[in-house]
Amino acid sequence: MSVFKAIIKSIRSNMINIIVYFSIFAFFGNITARANVTTTDTMFEEVTMKVAVTDYDNSNISKAVVSYLKDTQKVVDPQTEDTQTINDNVRFGIYQYAIIIPEGFGESLKAGDGKNELEYIAPGTSASEYLLTQKINDYLNDIVIYMENGYTENEAIELTHQQMVKLNDTKAIVNDKSDENHRSFYTGMFTFNGYSMMMILCICVSTALISFTKDKDVSNRISVSGMTFKKRNFAIIGAVALFGFVLTTVVILVIHLASGEYANDKLIYYAINAYVLMFVGLGVAYLFSTITSSENLINMLSNMFIISMSFLCGVFVDIQFLSESIIKAAHFLPLYWYVAAIKFINNTATSKILCKQFGMYLLIEILFAFAFFAAGMIISKKKEQYAI
Repeated sequence: MSVFKAIIKSIRSNMINIIVYFSIFAFFGNITARANVTTTDTMFEEVTMKVAVTDYDNSNISKAVVSYLKDTQKVVDPQTEDTQTINDNVRFGIYQYAIIIPEGFGESLKAGDGKNELEYIAPGTSASEYLLTQKINDYLNDIVIYMENGYTENEAIELTHQQMVKLNDTKAIVNDKSDENHRSFYTGMFTFNGYSMMMILCICVSTALISFTKDKDVSNRISVSGMTFKKRNFAIIGAVALFGFVLTTVVILVIHLASGEYANDKLIYYAINAYVLMFVGLGVAYLFSTITSSENLINMLSNMFIISMSFLCGVFVDIQFLSESIIKAAHFLPLYWYVAAIKFINNTATSKILCKQFGMYLLIEILFAFAFFAAGMIISKKKEQYAI
C-alpha cells in the first residue's frame, strides 16, 4: 500500500505539467474541433466572394464578364498588375479570388481558337472557388452558343447575362444526410485528445515511477522489503491506472460540456475508445520509466514518440493527406488504431457501431498496451537482477 500511496503523491507533484497539457487540449482542441465540424445542415452553402478583376482586353465580352461578377460577387480593385503580387494577396486573404482577362480574349473566344484564355487565381480548391470558376465558364460558353445560333454579340451577351444573374439568385445548398461525409465535434476533440492525454500520461506517470529508482536508498529498501516483485509492480500499475481513469473521465466530461449544440448520441463509444487509449499511454509511460531515470530524457522520449505518432497517425494531419507508405508504417503504431476507431464511430450509424470491426480496433490498442507493459516489466526485472 505504501508504494501505491507514494506513486499517487508523486503524480500530484506534477500538477503543473498536467495543467499545461490539459489547457492545451481544452483550448486548441476546442478551436480545431469547432473549425472543422461539419453537420448535415450545412455541408456546403454557396457564398458571395471578394473577387479582384484585371481586364487587359476591354472588349464587349470582357466587360460583360466584369459586369456579371459585379452583379453576383463583390468585385474589388486588385491594386496591382503584378501576377505574383495578386497571387500573394489571394493567399493572404486580401481577396478570395482573382481573375485576369488577357488582351485579345474577346476575339479569341469568338474565333474559338482557345488562345488568350482567362487566368484564375484561388487559394485552394474549395467548393465555392470551383463553383465560381464553373459559373464564369458557363457564362462564356452560353455567349458562344448564342452567337453560333445566329445571335449578334450584343444580343448573346444580353440573353446570357439575364439568365446567369437570375440563376445566381437561386443559392446552392448541399444537404448530405450520410454520416460518412461529416466530421462531428466529438471526433475533433477526441482526435486531439490522442496527443494531449498521451503526453500527460507519459510525462507525469514516467516521472512518478522513476522517483523510486532515482533515490538509491529508497530503491534498495523497496527491493529488500517483504513485497514481492509482482506485488510491487501490481501496486504501481494500480496507482497509475487510478490516475489514468480519473484523467480520462475528466477529459470526457470536459468534451461533453464543451460540445453544446454539437452533442450527439455517440459519446459513449468515443469514451470507450479513450479509456482503451489510456492503457496504451500508461504502458508507454511504464516502459519509458524502466529505460531511464532521467527526467530530461523522459521528456525527450515522450515528445519524440508522441508528436511523431500524432503526425503519422492522423491526429495533427488527417490520414487522407498522408502518403500510402506513411499510412502503412502507421499501422505499427497504437495511435493509428485509436484514430481509426474514432473515424469508424464518426462514419457509422449509432445502431451499427458495436460490431466486429470496432472491437478489432479496441483489441489492437489493448494488445499494444500489454506489449508496452510486458516490455517494461522485463526490463525492470533484468535491471533488478543485475543491479543496473
